[in-house]
Amino acid sequence: MKLRVGTRGSKLSLIQTMEVVDKLKTLFPEVEYEIKIIKTRGDIDLETPLYMIPEKGIFEKEIDQALIRGEIDFAVHSMKDYPTKLPSELVIAAVPERHSPYDAFISRDGLSLNDLPRISKVGTSSLRREAFIKYFRRDLDVIPIRGSVETRIQKMLRGDVDALILAEAGLERISGNIRYERLPIEDFTPPAGQGALAVVARNDNQELLKILKSVNHYKSWVETMIERSIISLLNVGCKTPIGVYVEMDADGLSITISTVSTDYSKKVHVQTFTKDTDISKAAIDAIRLFKEKGGLEILNAWRGLYDISLR
Repeated sequence: MKLRVGTRGSKLSLIQTMEVVDKLKTLFPEVEYEIKIIKTRGDIDLETPLYMIPEKGIFEKEIDQALIRGEIDFAVHSMKDYPTKLPSELVIAAVPERHSPYDAFISRDGLSLNDLPRISKVGTSSLRREAFIKYFRRDLDVIPIRGSVETRIQKMLRGDVDALILAEAGLERISGNIRYERLPIEDFTPPAGQGALAVVARNDNQELLKILKSVNHYKSWVETMIERSIISLLNVGCKTPIGVYVEMDADGLSITISTVSTDYSKKVHVQTFTKDTDISKAAIDAIRLFKEKGGLEILNAWRGLYDISLR
C-alpha cells in the first residue's frame, strides 16, 4: 500500500508532516508514503496581516480540495490554522500528541518582554497577539510581519523589528537552540489548537481512517476538540483576538478563555474547571461564564471593526 500525504512546503510544515509519517511507519512499516507539497493562498501572500485577508482557509483550502479530488490520501494541517467547519467529505481522523501550546517571546538583544525598551518594535501577524501585547504594554510598537519561522527570525536579526512573538511549538520543531521567554497562559492565552496537528482524510475511506486513528492521542484530542467547539460556538476566527486553552488531567478539564477590548483597556479572562469531559457541555459551560464577564460584547466590537474595514 502507498499513501500520498498532502502538506504545505515550509520547513515547519514538512517537519510536522514527517512527525505523523514516522509514527505511522512505526505501526505500519509495510506502507509506503509519498509527500506531496501543495501551495496555498497563505504561502503566496506573505505580506498581508492574516486578519486582513478576507478569504477563509488560506492555509488549507487547496490541500483539502486535492484531498476531496482524490489526488492525495490524507493531509497534515496545523490545528490552529484549520477551520472549525470542514467540507462535508472530510473528517479529522487523528490528533497526534500535542506539542507546547504556549506563545514564546524572542528579542534581538535577549531581553524579556518586561525589559524591552519603550517604542520597541514587536513583530506579529496575529491580531490576538497584537491585542495582548497592547494590553500588556501599550508603549510598544506592534509591526505586522509574515513568513516562515526562519524568515521572521531573519527579519528580526537584520533589524526590521526588535522582537517577535511566535508559537513555542514552532520554535521547538525548527530549532531547539533559540533562546526565548515562554509567555504565561494567563497573559497570552493561545489560540485554539496551538501546538497540535490535525490529520485529515475523506470520511468514506474506513480502512485508511482506521490506520490514521492509530496515531490519535486521546488527551490532545479532547483538549483541541473542546477548544474548537468553543471557537465554533462563539463564531470567531482570526479577525477576533481570542485565546482558548483546555488542559486535561486526571481530575478533569481546566478551560481558559481570554480577549481584549478594541481600545486595549479591558481584558476578559475566565478560567473554569469541570470534571465533565463531554465536549459540547464543557464548551457551553465555559462560554456561559465568558459571556457573563462581558466577553461577547468585546467580540462583537471586533467583528464590527473588521467587517467595516474589509468591505
